[in-house]
Order: sequence, then C-alpha cells, then structure tokens
Amino acid sequence: MNYIYQKRAKLVGNVERGILWLLNMHDDWIHDQYGESYIYHGVVYSNSKAFHELSTTVTGYFQDDDTGQWIKVVHGKATFNPHDMGQAWKEQLESFISISFKTGTYKTYKNLAVHPLNKL
Repeated sequence: MNYIYQKRAKLVGNVERGILWLLNMHDDWIHDQYGESYIYHGVVYSNSKAFHELSTTVTGYFQDDDTGQWIKVVHGKATFNPHDMGQAWKEQLESFISISFKTGTYKTYKNLAVHPLNKL
C-alpha cells in the first residue's frame, strides 16, 4: 500500500450546515440532492500521520487552490460557523499553530489526618 502525507482533494458541503467533507478529487459530489453547495479544490496535508492515497478521513490542513487560504480538517471534515465562514479560513498556515510552555508542576494536597497510633 502506498501511504502519503499530501494529495489533491476537494472539500464539499451544504451552504447551511457548517461542515465541509473531504472527497477524493475524482469522486462525484451529488450537490443537486443537497441544494446549494460549497466546492473547494485544493491540496490536503497531513500534519503528523501518513494516510492511504484513497483515504478521506485525513486529519491535517487543506489549502484552497483559488484563494490560497487554509482550513483545518479533522477526520475528513472541516467545521465552520455557517453565518461567518471566513473565521475558519486563514491566510497563513502558521495561524493555526499555538505554542504553550509548562513552567512547573503544581500539586494540591488535602489536609491529612494523623492516625492516633502514629502520634509522637
């Protein structure tokens, strides 16, 4: 089997649903059944795990061919606010990356009672 980290694909979905589904480039989208649709052609990139070349359950980032913008894809679907889809699309891939530092370990201890036999 051939496993890859990127491939040409398309994101498709209904205008009112708030979800875009990843499809292989040559798969049909029966948009006539679902009313008005979004169809974006581009490339999906896996951020950490190689996937089968026909897989549509990829987790990573999708870049639209027309605008060059990016959207996050989790298990083959990209979610967005149907009233403001622009929030989900980013101009740069780096906009999705956040770094946090753990500065220490904080422990909370409960008040421990001393057993009467262990008294000094």
